[in-house]
Amino acid sequence: MSAVRPVTMGPAPATPPGSPRMSTHPRPAPVDVYDLTEELLLDGTVKGLTITGNADQIHLQRQAPLLEEFVRHGGRVLVNGHVVRPFLPGLTSWRALDHRGPADLVITPVTPHPRLRGCRPGRTPLPHGRPGHPTGEELTRVGVAGFYGRGYQTHLPEGATVLNGIGPHALPVDVVHPLGRGQVMVYAGNDLLSFCDPDRSTRHLGPRLLAWLEGTL
Repeated sequence: MSAVRPVTMGPAPATPPGSPRMSTHPRPAPVDVYDLTEELLLDGTVKGLTITGNADQIHLQRQAPLLEEFVRHGGRVLVNGHVVRPFLPGLTSWRALDHRGPADLVITPVTPHPRLRGCRPGRTPLPHGRPGHPTGEELTRVGVAGFYGRGYQTHLPEGATVLNGIGPHALPVDVVHPLGRGQVMVYAGNDLLSFCDPDRSTRHLGPRLLAWLEGTL
């Protein structure tokens, strides 16, 4: 079993043809959010969790003591999507950004992180619904834009590090903070693994993200 488990809402959907790929790096086997158990998380086999943006946050709140124990004992968690019901210490509610166009959603690197090495914010083509791999400048010219996020974290816990900012004020769109011996990364956008594609500057994002979750990066 992989040391990293994606936590999904029910069975993971099949990847549609033409969607981004994680190069040759295999995706870890998912686990249903309702199947999170003490046996799964605390036997030392699983090192990291990536929680998809559609997971049941009410149920995750019920599992908050188990998740906190997992992280405090050295586990790592990536929380994707919009947090409405915080289920780990340090999580705060997501807030939508008031945006009128691509300029309001521009991404500014704030703190270097090995997960993002080689990615070029602003020039990285994100999912946008157009064929091929147009750059950010081309998408802006034709009036279509993929986006890394459309909201931000409202408060930062003690010891938090902002990785990227969004919008003209560089509000925190993804953040990492320590919790016990482990770490929590929060990304206020679609699942990060969906951005991995060998034809783009994000080609190393998937393997590096999994390595970070495993504690080897």
